[in-house]
Amino acid sequence: MADRTLLGYLAAAGAISIYAGMFTVGRAGSAAGLDGYDQTALRFLVSTILVLPFGMFTLKEILGRIGLRRSIMLALLNGATYSAVFLGGLTFAPVAYGAALVPGLQPFVVMLLAFMVEGRKPPRSVLSGNLVCICGLAVVFLDQSGTWRTSDLIGIALFLCSAAMWGSYAYFVRHWNVPARTALVILGSISPVLFLPAYLWFRGLGILDGDSTAIALQIVYQGGLVGIVAVFLYPFAISVLGSSQVAALSPAMPALATLIGAVVIGEVPTTLQWTSIVIVTLGLAISQIGTHLLPARRSKTP
Repeated sequence: MADRTLLGYLAAAGAISIYAGMFTVGRAGSAAGLDGYDQTALRFLVSTILVLPFGMFTLKEILGRIGLRRSIMLALLNGATYSAVFLGGLTFAPVAYGAALVPGLQPFVVMLLAFMVEGRKPPRSVLSGNLVCICGLAVVFLDQSGTWRTSDLIGIALFLCSAAMWGSYAYFVRHWNVPARTALVILGSISPVLFLPAYLWFRGLGILDGDSTAIALQIVYQGGLVGIVAVFLYPFAISVLGSSQVAALSPAMPALATLIGAVVIGEVPTTLQWTSIVIVTLGLAISQIGTHLLPARRSKTP
């Protein structure tokens, strides 16, 4: 059991690191002329080629076990739709905004769904941590006071939407007991069927005329690491640790994503942006500590 728990934490750390780097890779792709739709297409063109041959033999079994409706729902929550929304946010707003908003709001969404669907009341520490995160997210809007650039506001709206989608996916993967391999097949088989035909119809293959280095980066990172490795690691971690714990296990992501953006593409956050990152990180840490201490406290109760 201890070894499996360790594997769960390692899987969560690997997925979080990949997702943290995705902020900068997405922003770099946008600077190279690849919007959220283009980057999503590259991601799923690659992952589909690698996953679909395997998925063809197991998809029927998966649909019979999980159900078509649930499979489509998972594909929409963390598939091409989520990717296009999240990467679209990076087209309009800097990495620091996404690094605060997306991981900062996700645990709150998980907590809210657990209460709405199961009637599960969150521990006081988890609730406190989420409230601290909300305060950190409010600082993002303070950073906008006096400027209110339309592009940043659009990016913020897309980040909030993607956080809600990601948190919902994390909750339902656990709630429905979806294995990591099953999630990989769903996202690698169903999601491209919903997205790629529409993309090719409207845009064709013009993306291949873009910057070859930028395209190669998106193929390797979005298609390989995000589209396959992280998609496998994340639900595996959830299956071992639980959705709330994995969601609250990412206090390092905001700072890590922001630091990567500052070092790699030179997006140095403002003082208020760093303040938001610090507050969100504190909130995530409070939730994590509370989640760990709760079982011990309960075990001492006579």
